This record gives sequence, structure tokens and C-alpha cells, in this order.
Amino acid sequence: MTKRRKGPVSALRERVDELEQLNAEYKDKYVRAIADFDNFRKRVQRESEIACRSTMEGLMLELLPVMDNFERALAASENNASPESLHKGVDLIRRQLCETLIRHGLEQYSCLGQEFDPRRAEAVSFVHSDECEENTVVEEQSVGYRCGERVLRPARVVVAKSRPSGGEPEEEPALDSGGDTGSGESDRASAAEGQ
Repeated sequence: MTKRRKGPVSALRERVDELEQLNAEYKDKYVRAIADFDNFRKRVQRESEIACRSTMEGLMLELLPVMDNFERALAASENNASPESLHKGVDLIRRQLCETLIRHGLEQYSCLGQEFDPRRAEAVSFVHSDECEENTVVEEQSVGYRCGERVLRPARVVVAKSRPSGGEPEEEPALDSGGDTGSGESDRASAAEGQ
């Protein structure tokens, strides 16, 4: 018996069948990989939400004694406690609150006497000064807070500006970066002057 030779059409059919089977295997692997990735994404999202909630609950648990102490202070004020003892009690509560927030990464910072940095501070006004270098923070209306390297609330500051040759007022409000204040031309001139 002689082995029958395959013709080019049957060889192509066999090759097509092999490729279709290989394609089906790859498609199955692809669908499984997509499903696995989707399950992984959902699991990571769930774990992230749980970690966030756990962290928040931990902070809240640590703040509950502070709330209890505020309640005690209010009760003491209703019982005609002396102003000195109320002041001392509220100061102790403030310290307790600060210590709790510090344990959770909150840091207070000051910009006073430093060069103005818009990443760390918000200029609420400018003041003309011969005593300080231009662009130096001369007054701090509220300190700034950060957690790690991220600024949570910038310090609100007054910035020194060189005294103009004319007779302008001593203090100018800072320009609102949120949009046009309505005077157009004079705002642009003031902004250019502040640079």
C-alpha cells in the first residue's frame, strides 16, 4: 500500500483547522485574562475602600475622647465654672486635638519671614515696606497645614512689596486668582507691578 499524498487544498485545510484551534485557545486565554484582571481591579478597589474606611474609623476613635472633653467643658460652663478653669480646660482639649492630628500626620508650618511661595501660602494682601525685602512674608493671618508633602491648607499671608515712587496707599488687597474683578486694565497693571 502506498501512502496517498495530500494535495495542496487538503494541506491548506489542515493548516486552517490548526490555526482556528489555536485562535480559539488564544481567544479563551484572552477572555480569561480580561476576567482575571477585572476581578483583580475590583478586589484592589474593595481593599482600598476598606483601608480608607479603617483609617478614617481609627482617626474618629481617637477623636472621641476630645469630643467627650468638649462635652465636659460645656457641662462645666453650665455649672458656673470660673473663666480661668474653662480657659485651662479648653486649652488642654486643643492640645489633645493637636496631638491626635499630629499622630495622623498633620503638620503645622509658618511662612513668616520667608520668601513668598505660592505653593505653600496664599497672599491675602500686600504691604509696602522699606524694612523687608520685596516678596517677603511680613504677617501671617493663619498658619498652613500639610500632611506629608501635600499642603492641605496654605498659610494666609501678607507680603512685602517695594514702596512705589508715587503716593499709593500702604496696603493693597491681593488679586483674586479666581477671575476678573471687573476693573480689567487696572487689575492687569497691578498684577504686572506685583511681579
